[in-house]
Amino acid sequence: MKGYKATDKDMKCRGYQFELGKWHEHEGSIIMCEAGFHFCDQPSGPWCYYLEPDTRIFEVEAEDILDTPIEPGAENKRVCKRIKLVREITPGLTGDDKSNTGDSNTGHWNTGDSNTGYWNTGNRNTGYRNTGHWNATNLSCGFFCVVEPKVISFDEQTDLSREEYLGKYPEAYQLGDALMSDEPIDFEPYKNIPNITPEKLLALHEKFRAARKVSKGAE
Repeated sequence: MKGYKATDKDMKCRGYQFELGKWHEHEGSIIMCEAGFHFCDQPSGPWCYYLEPDTRIFEVEAEDILDTPIEPGAENKRVCKRIKLVREITPGLTGDDKSNTGDSNTGHWNTGDSNTGYWNTGNRNTGYRNTGHWNATNLSCGFFCVVEPKVISFDEQTDLSREEYLGKYPEAYQLGDALMSDEPIDFEPYKNIPNITPEKLLALHEKFRAARKVSKGAE
């Protein structure tokens, strides 16, 4: 199937070196968020996981894909055993190839409609990475906002922007991956994440596990 994958500026992902036009095969089992080649359904999906300005996005072909529940949203990702990088997707291309999956966008990498910014899943935003509508700022899930919001962590407000939060607590990325597994999560590596407690982490993980069970039961 067709999908989209991110690499660093050297075409590496987590230390693995990719080559354009070459099939790459993972040895061993494939496990979501743990083992195998990961990619997203939508061209804007990789930007939900990568913030580095030198990130590169590639259209890929994937085979031997793990059968997992399909989640809503641009960030939905999959894992496969074989993958080939077909071509690089570059923001700012002319014509119709702007990597938008929404309608009437003048920006790029949007899955919403009528955006003039970038990487928006909401509508009519002029900033970037907004999931709300009519925002003139960045990273807003609200409406008509002009100030970038501070991050809420474990349901409590922080005084950090998203960039500050992820820069100060990079272990949040690993916790996000750990939530996709049913294995128990050790609290110790994540104890410094704002507002986390063992009880909150357990409750959060249980919600993820319950949602996966519901998705599997609906198939």
